[in-house]
Amino acid sequence: MTGLLVLCTGFGHVQAAENSIRFQEFSIRIQPPKQLMTSLKLDYDLSDYLREGLLNGLTLQNETRFTLEWHNTWWWNTQKPLVVVKTELKYHPLSKQYQVVREDTKQNWNFPNLPAALEQLGTLSDYRLPAVPEDAWGDNAAIFVTATLTQQSLELPLKLKSLFSDRYSLESDGVLWPIP
Repeated sequence: MTGLLVLCTGFGHVQAAENSIRFQEFSIRIQPPKQLMTSLKLDYDLSDYLREGLLNGLTLQNETRFTLEWHNTWWWNTQKPLVVVKTELKYHPLSKQYQVVREDTKQNWNFPNLPAALEQLGTLSDYRLPAVPEDAWGDNAAIFVTATLTQQSLELPLKLKSLFSDRYSLESDGVLWPIP
């Protein structure tokens, strides 16, 4: 039997927030024997600084983090990193193309415009998650997913500034999926 949970957060009536990452679609399904498959779509609203930076040679790195989390009523929740999916976005001025590269598979795509490149950057389809420990099934555990978009390498003064400003990076709110 295959279980399916779909969470859609891309409602048409919601005002878009500037400089943010939002989960437009998110789903995890269970395939026998206890194999988790996920698909998601992220929506990016880049700051002017990041847009201009892309055109001037910055490489942006997207990290989608999957964390296994056990709820604890007496103390802090216990967390265990499950997997991080990294994808890069860069602009090639000679060809006037945006390039998206997924680091784990080395797949790359080229796009003539930024919206199409951002759509590919935020899409993860039928991704097989690593095996979840046996004690996570039916044990008050969940998978917590977040996404961040940062410049691939910041020089030291900007690295310190990035701690106090969202100008240099974007971060999503998390999505929680309880493991049945």
